[in-house]
Amino acid sequence: MVRNIDDFDFCLPSHPQSILEGLQTLRSNPKLSDVTLIVGGQKFPCHRSILALCSQYFNAMFAGDFMESFSAHVEIKDVDPITMESLLNFAYTGKVTINQRNVEALIRTSSQLHFPVIQKVCSRYLRQQMDASNCLGICEFGEMHGCSEISSEAWSFLQENFELVSQQEEFLQLSKERLIIYLSNNLLQVQKEQSLVEAVLRWVKYEKLARVMHLPELLDLVHLVSLPDQYLQNMLSSEPLIQESEACKAIIARHRSTRLKALPQKLEEVLVVVGGRALEENDEDEEEPHFSRNVAFYNTNTKTWIALPDFPDYNKWGFSMIALNNNIYITGGSRGSQNDTWSTTQSWCFCLKKAAWKSIAPMLKPRTNHASAVLNGEIYAIG
Repeated sequence: MVRNIDDFDFCLPSHPQSILEGLQTLRSNPKLSDVTLIVGGQKFPCHRSILALCSQYFNAMFAGDFMESFSAHVEIKDVDPITMESLLNFAYTGKVTINQRNVEALIRTSSQLHFPVIQKVCSRYLRQQMDASNCLGICEFGEMHGCSEISSEAWSFLQENFELVSQQEEFLQLSKERLIIYLSNNLLQVQKEQSLVEAVLRWVKYEKLARVMHLPELLDLVHLVSLPDQYLQNMLSSEPLIQESEACKAIIARHRSTRLKALPQKLEEVLVVVGGRALEENDEDEEEPHFSRNVAFYNTNTKTWIALPDFPDYNKWGFSMIALNNNIYITGGSRGSQNDTWSTTQSWCFCLKKAAWKSIAPMLKPRTNHASAVLNGEIYAIG
């Protein structure tokens, strides 16, 4: 196009907002709308083009060769009218109010009708509201509706705060199947080694008659082998639920007989390796890595490698390791999915005398690919 030297380009900054506000006003006049949505018996006059721009669902509906593409009235089933009104208001104004009463309904409906912006902002809201009292419900909700960001962050919160979460009413109301899923996670961090056992006992006692039959199965998931022998003995002698079950007694006796023995106390200089993937010959083409014996030490005198108990957080990378007082300390590191990783504040200690890993006080800030050093009996995290 040839431009004249006297051409004047004018742009009205308020025009987009004025058009949106005008379209919102036109919704109240059925003559000026081109489709009416019927939701739960309520009628919502609106415009196909606006809906198609905001929702992939309506785009496919109105742009295709479907009856809805030319029908004056379109019924939307299995949607709450109040939630539908919120989505339509957003389509015309770009504004939506999210709170604890409506966030789950908004996520469900925006997922069903493909409003991606609403899905994203509601997911962010749920993650910000997450705490020990609701993380389990948020995790299940995220998995049910395909919100991987929500469920992934809820899993992370549970792993780092299991002891606090297990004290909540939500934990006590878990189904057995869901409890097994959580207890089977090897990344649960606890300050006290017996916390898993105590959480299971609380869950069983909450509805004793219906749940006591599941106690033997659950006890097999709580790492009895790492508990002090005195604690196991006390369970056998003083816990009524254990005393009433021969199956529970047998499980505890089996774990006591096979529990890890303390490493020899003779001091020798060794080289310790933690983490990585043990790649077997038949694993090369597998998508999921096979982890086996991710901790070992090399004795420079005997020139032999000896395996140690596995580091529990085997999916973590970028952590730092240091030795202090003949114990091994690991700080930070990242974990998550291939496309969604995050740094952590987690810290672990491998206690030589107990031959076991335990979670210790977290760092003040998340760190990955950092360094650690020991000075005057204290550990410093750097970078």
